[in-house]
Formats: sequence, C-alpha cells, structure tokens
Amino acid sequence: MATRLMMCALLLLLGGCGLRQPPELKLAVDASFHPAVEVLREGFEADCNCRLRVTAGASGLLYGQIRAGEPFDLFLSADTARPVLLEKAGLTVPASRQTYARGQLALWVSREISTDKSSGFSTLSAKLARTDTALTPRQLILLLGRGKHKVVVADPQLAPDGDAAVKMLKKLRLWPRMRGRVIYAGHAGHAKILLYQGQGDMGLIPFGQALATGSRGQFMRIPAHFYPPIHQQMVILRSTRERALAIRLLQYLRSDEVQQQLAELGFLAAEDSSAGTR
Repeated sequence: MATRLMMCALLLLLGGCGLRQPPELKLAVDASFHPAVEVLREGFEADCNCRLRVTAGASGLLYGQIRAGEPFDLFLSADTARPVLLEKAGLTVPASRQTYARGQLALWVSREISTDKSSGFSTLSAKLARTDTALTPRQLILLLGRGKHKVVVADPQLAPDGDAAVKMLKKLRLWPRMRGRVIYAGHAGHAKILLYQGQGDMGLIPFGQALATGSRGQFMRIPAHFYPPIHQQMVILRSTRERALAIRLLQYLRSDEVQQQLAELGFLAAEDSSAGTR
C-alpha cells in the first residue's frame, strides 16, 4: 500500500513538472505603443523563455487601474506625469522609472478625401506622401482648417497623444474653428478603430498607430516641434512578483538594438541617459 502511494505521488510530481508554465509578465501599455510592443515581444519572449500579457489602453485609465490595485508588473505610460505620481506614492521599484521612447504624431487622412480632387486635399497630400518633407504650419493649417471634416483625437484627459494634439491645435490657432468637429476616442487604438469605421475623415494619432493602418488611409508625420514633447516612461511596480524578469524587460527596451528599431515603429529613441531621463 505504501509503495503504491509513493508511486502515485511520484507520477503526480512528474505530471506537475510537465505542465509547468513559463513565467509571465503583466504589462499595462499605453495604446500608442501597443503595435510596437507586439513587434518587440517576440525577441524578448524567445530570449527569456517567458510570456508577456499585454493590457493596452489610455495611460490615464491604466494609471487608475494600478492605483486601484490591478496586479501589473510594469507600466509603460505615454507620458512622464503618471509614472512620477506612482513613484511619489511609493508604488514603484526604486530607480526603475526610465524613458523608453519619444512619441510622434501623424495626420491621417481617409482615402476618400485624399483621392477626391474636388476637395483640394489630393494634390497636397500626394505631394507630401511621395517625400519625407515635413509638414509646414501653413500646410497643416490648410489640411485641417478647411471644410467640415470630422477629426478623430484621443481623449486629452486620458491619452498623452490626444493632449499633445489638442495643444498643437491651440498653438496653431485652429482650435476655435475645429473644436466642434473633433471626435474623441478613448485611446490611440480606439481612434484607429473609429477611423477604420469611417466615423472620422481625418485623425491626429500617434505615428506608430498610423504605420499600423496599412493601406486604409494616407498619413503624414507631423514635425515634433509643432507639439509638446511626448516623453514616454515606464516603471516597475513594487507589487510585482517577477522583479528580476521585469528588470530584464526594462533593460531590453532601453538596449541599443531596440532603441535603433524604434524609428521603424514610429517613435524616436529615448533621450540620452547621461542627460537624465527623469
């Protein structure tokens, strides 16, 4: 009887080992960086033999979930303000707050508008699409200010890219004539969905999201000096049970290899660490 019990215990132990799951990191990622994470995750997961579970949304909503106790391991915000607030609240691993990228904005235009010669958009947008020439303030004002086209922007209260877009419109003095034409999305990913559904004719969205739209529309990068800098910071949350693995991901995102790859994904590299990333 004792021998049989020992054999059963051994079989259960071996079976449990066979079912053992790889370690998992739970990430709260601003929607603007979500397409980039999906590209970058493969290399990291293969190297660490782990899994990334990604929850994407507006930085403001994710911040609220973290303060409410949601068990994330890392928070990749699209701003500096919310990681700083978490740090001040003692909810992060000391010295883990790092800039991982700098965001860029793009003007997305539906194919219906960009190919409609009567709208006046086709000539300018086609010219800009064939070159890497940056939009001038006058060109941006012409594209955004004319007509009654609906413009999709992420909620500026929750999404840093939406906040930067609205501040740019105010700086260019376009806000008074455009505020009634703006459609607010919950976050950058939601903005892309609304544009796909035809609920907006144009969108001021993250460049990384615009690159992910494929042939659904035409888009042009907006020069960074048109809007406030979008410094995107990440923090490791103090409640994590995978601190060593979280540190590896932080180092991976800050590595030269990833930083050089960011341009292809619609972002600028993080500021030089010697100049300070706080």
